[in-house]
Amino acid sequence: MSYLTYCTTALIISISLFYIYAKYKLSYWKRRGVKTPPTHLLFGNFKDCLTLKKPPGEVMRDIYNSADPDDPYIGFYIFHKPMLLLRDHNLIKQIMITDFDIFPNRRFGSRNERDSIGMDSILSIKQPRWRYLRSKLTPFLTGQKLKNMLPLIEECGKLMLKFIQNLQMSDHNKCEMKDFSSRYVSDVIASIAFGINTNSFDEKKNAFWKNGMKIFQGIKRAITFIIIFFIPEWCPLTEPFIKEPAKYFREIFWDSMNTREKMGYKRGDLMDSMLTLKNGKQNPIYKFEGDNLVAQLSSFYIAGFEAVSNVIAFALYHLACHPEYQTIVYDEIQTHLTGKELTVDLINEMSFLDCVIFETLRLHPPLPIIDRTAVRDYELPGTGLILEKDSSIYVSINATNQDSKYFINPHDFNLSRLDQIEDKKFYESLAFGIGPRSCIGQRLSMLIMKVALITILLNYTLYYDTDKKMSLNGNDAIHVFTYAADGLHVQFKKRCNMHE
Repeated sequence: MSYLTYCTTALIISISLFYIYAKYKLSYWKRRGVKTPPTHLLFGNFKDCLTLKKPPGEVMRDIYNSADPDDPYIGFYIFHKPMLLLRDHNLIKQIMITDFDIFPNRRFGSRNERDSIGMDSILSIKQPRWRYLRSKLTPFLTGQKLKNMLPLIEECGKLMLKFIQNLQMSDHNKCEMKDFSSRYVSDVIASIAFGINTNSFDEKKNAFWKNGMKIFQGIKRAITFIIIFFIPEWCPLTEPFIKEPAKYFREIFWDSMNTREKMGYKRGDLMDSMLTLKNGKQNPIYKFEGDNLVAQLSSFYIAGFEAVSNVIAFALYHLACHPEYQTIVYDEIQTHLTGKELTVDLINEMSFLDCVIFETLRLHPPLPIIDRTAVRDYELPGTGLILEKDSSIYVSINATNQDSKYFINPHDFNLSRLDQIEDKKFYESLAFGIGPRSCIGQRLSMLIMKVALITILLNYTLYYDTDKKMSLNGNDAIHVFTYAADGLHVQFKKRCNMHE
């Protein structure tokens, strides 16, 4: 047998064996009576994501929509690994809330929790360490703590207003909302988490913002997040792209922490809380020392930076497109604040402002997916389907919250929608991740968003070129987080009768 014939035979055998292997692996759900969309022999159902043609949130939406309207779930594959996408509200609540003890962990993140700052935090840590960590962090986000942090958030709002004022005096009155809101949020997190004052709107003083952007911007970062969320087994490959930003935030953290400890002053922020944990009694299950301390504030930055800035950006965009809603929100703010100082209690009374944020979250959840992993075999209630231990389930937040089965005209921005919805609590909490493992910083995030919208709307009217269509697809939007492909360019106009 010639060498060429040998190589050809070996190649044919290898391809045949791979084909048999792939077909068997991709029959997992069929053998269990679960429907799946058509699958690719190599990529499973994630080809468009893994080849960077579509953001993962849109791929998950496509999978969701490929099922029959009343299907409670649908199977899919990432490469050859089987996953289950939940579609029924009751089933989602059953797994995320009622049976949380069976699904306490996220698939997100590396299996080795100590490979980087971000992987050993409240975001990705596994049970039982997660429950202990959550119990230690929760007291630092109480209502009173939020009241203490409100003045710090307001100070960042002043920098934002100054930027808009300078924008008014320039030839360029339009501003891209994601870039704009990310600078505000970066200043807020720098202040309330890391205990430092920054001005991300000033190009000479925005190192904190620039280093934060390094975590998210660029195709390498997009691939990094896709790996962390959907192929966590590959997380070691992402280390080179995480180390540089991690080094910067580590240095900022310890400089602030050491200064705070040396000077002995308190600021009412999260750095005070970290100092309390550092000097408190330690438990071997999770010691608040070294990078374990840095990890918690870094996780607030990673989760808050993109999530909060995205919601603010899309909310401003929708209000600019709907002047009738903008007027109602402005009137509500005026009614509550005229002659009064801004307080958390007054902010929480603004129900129409809540509607703006929740409807924005429904249409544009910053992170459009939730995942959980079973710690033991589990039978899905009422289905007879057994999920094996380590099986992963997903929820497509954008698809679930825009399902015509549950929402009339689901793609419209409709602030009267809350009055039409039976399960209001589910609708409002899904974007934050429902159940015991929901976002620990939900109330803080809401406060940061509301202060931004109140500050802007009290002083400016928003305008948008409504003939221009907004798209979530495009090369600039290929990311785990939700982005508008061409940006959201809103115009500010100074109000004549300003709130004093």
